Amino acid sequence: MTRKFFVTMLAIITFVNIANAQVKNEPKDTLIVKPEIFNSLKKAEPGDIESGTPMMLNPSTTPMYYENFILIKEGDFIKIMLSGDYIPEPYIDSNKVVKAFLLRKATELEKEQMKQMQANMQNPGQNKSELIGKEAFPFSVTDISGKKYSLDKLKGKVIVINFWFVECKPCVMEIPELNDLVDKYNGKEVVFLGFATNDKSKIENFLKTKTFKYNIIADSKEVAGLYKVNSYPTHLVIDTNSIISNYMIGLGPTTVKDLDKTIESLLK
Repeated sequence: MTRKFFVTMLAIITFVNIANAQVKNEPKDTLIVKPEIFNSLKKAEPGDIESGTPMMLNPSTTPMYYENFILIKEGDFIKIMLSGDYIPEPYIDSNKVVKAFLLRKATELEKEQMKQMQANMQNPGQNKSELIGKEAFPFSVTDISGKKYSLDKLKGKVIVINFWFVECKPCVMEIPELNDLVDKYNGKEVVFLGFATNDKSKIENFLKTKTFKYNIIADSKEVAGLYKVNSYPTHLVIDTNSIISNYMIGLGPTTVKDLDKTIESLLK
């Protein structure tokens, strides 16, 4: 599958409660699920799901149902996600863990919002954040190896930040190119930080089979919230004076090249 597909899917997946579905031409043999399956769940209300928490619409791990409780088949997932007619509403258990999604009709405003989000995500290099040109938000963190980092102590260096999580396919796809970027600037005044939403144990298990050369910080939802991160991956570059120089959402054909150009310009 192409990067363009994953960028589009990422826009759909991470737009919190705005995504797409399709009920036309439903297969006759689609499994009908009794409403009782939702007896132990409740629809998530504002505040139930922490801001910045990525919600992956993946039918292989979290079941999704049409409004009439017909299960969405994994093979129909792509067509459903690209239709633009429905909103998946998350249903959570007593621990506020999302266990299922039920679709409802999208309003015209939501449809327009989704179209705009998809357009922005397919052109990540053109995505202009209101944070660009502003002073970076202070942070003080420790990576999974025990090394400490803070915005104050990193002043004078270029800081390259990647917000990601293990289950995010576009995030994982770009890791080899990000590793090349780390190698290129080895020994220079550049620090690469990977703020992950996962806990330390999940990241360490991931790194047993995958090399990621960024300095990885676990449980970073709080920092992601500070920087208004709602989509993954998100990249930002902070200059030597702690000013946000670049902010890019999603994975596109030029994402890493644009990062490289920004770093080079700040080192001159």
